[in-house]
Amino acid sequence: MALVEVTSQAQAERAAAQAELEQAPGTASAAELYAMIDSLGDVQDIVNSGDTDRLAALYAEIGLEVLYQEAEEAVYVTASPRVNSVCPRGDLNPHAR
Repeated sequence: MALVEVTSQAQAERAAAQAELEQAPGTASAAELYAMIDSLGDVQDIVNSGDTDRLAALYAEIGLEVLYQEAEEAVYVTASPRVNSVCPRGDLNPHAR
């Protein structure tokens, strides 16, 4: 009986998390995520370089914020990347022609 309860609870938590994700503002498509990543350039090279100026520029570009809560012994990290994309025709509104 205990296994059934734990499984049911896990399924309920998963469903709640999925519902929360579906309601999250600003969700991006796979294409938008790839565009965000591509717009950052060679992230591995930047990180491996250890160049603090390049790292600071990368962190600013992805909107990286790190918050340390000493009392909780926790670190909270958020990122708010922007998409730098260009429409192949030069305009983003196909009805603007």
